[in-house]
Amino acid sequence: MLTAEKLHLVLTAEDGRPLVPTHHSTALAAAALADLRRAGVVALEEDAGVDRARVTVVSAGTTDHPVLDALLPEADALSGKKVAAVVGKGRPRARKPVVAHLTETGELEEHKALLNTRHVPTSPTTRQEILDRLSRALTEGGDPSDEDLLILGVLHHLNVARHLLPQAREQEASRREFTRRLERLTRDDLLVRSVGRAVGLTSATAAATAAQHS
Repeated sequence: MLTAEKLHLVLTAEDGRPLVPTHHSTALAAAALADLRRAGVVALEEDAGVDRARVTVVSAGTTDHPVLDALLPEADALSGKKVAAVVGKGRPRARKPVVAHLTETGELEEHKALLNTRHVPTSPTTRQEILDRLSRALTEGGDPSDEDLLILGVLHHLNVARHLLPQAREQEASRREFTRRLERLTRDDLLVRSVGRAVGLTSATAAATAAQHS
C-alpha cells in the first residue's frame, strides 16, 4: 500500500469525512511525492533546505501502479518547481486516484447521497494496524522507517497525532515531551517541513484575516 493510501485512511473518519479538511490535500501531496520518489519517478533536493529544494523528474514511463500512473502527467508539470510550494498547493492532486484504488481494493466503499458521495472505510482494521505501527515506531527503542517518519510528521503538523496515537502519548511523561519527541524524529524530513510550512501559512493568513475584521 502506498504512503498516500495509508495517510488517506489514517486521516479519514468512520463516516468518510476527512479529519482535517483544510489540509487533507496537502498531506496527500507530500505522501504522493514520497511515493513517486520511491518509485524512481522524481527526485527531491533534500540537501537544499525547505526554502530552495525543488522537484526533478528523473524517469519517464509508467510505474505499473494505477495511483502513481495517474499522477505522472501532473508530476511532469511539477519538475523544477519548489517542493514546499507544490505541497502547499496540494500537488500532485492525489485524492481522486487514491480513493479510486482504495475502493477497488475493498478498503473503501462508496456511499451515495442526494448531494454528495462519500467513500467510507469498510473496516477499521487496516487503519488501526497503521496506527499501531506508528505508535511502536514513536516509542523509545522504536525503529521508524522513512515512511513512518513522514506520516508521523504530517500528523504532528496537522495537530492530530495526540488524538490518533494515545498509546504512544501515554508513554511520555507529558504532552510537551510527546511533542518534542515527534519534532526531534521528524524535523529533518523535507516533506514534513513542507507540510509544516503550508499549515503555518494557512494559520497566519486566517489570523490576519480575522484581525482585519475584528
